[in-house]
Amino acid sequence: MNRRPSQTELPAHRLPKVMTATEMRRHWLDREVTPLSPILDMTVKYAGHWWNLDGTDAWVRATDPKAIDLYEATQKRAAIALSELQKKLV
Repeated sequence: MNRRPSQTELPAHRLPKVMTATEMRRHWLDREVTPLSPILDMTVKYAGHWWNLDGTDAWVRATDPKAIDLYEATQKRAAIALSELQKKLV
């Protein structure tokens, strides 16, 4: 089974802790970035790790396990809510 680039997880030691907005934009345009939800796009998943927009020109990789757990749970809840909303619109 072929994996899309957005599904490729890199080990944390191979990723920077901070990335410029230009770098993240390039990954986003290459469809390697998944926002936390359609409306919460200041937290994204890239290379299997969560990143937060810090100001306007830097993305910081999340390293706190509690924050990561929160992002994972929020992403699941957002996906369920979006799915239920889409069902109502059909």
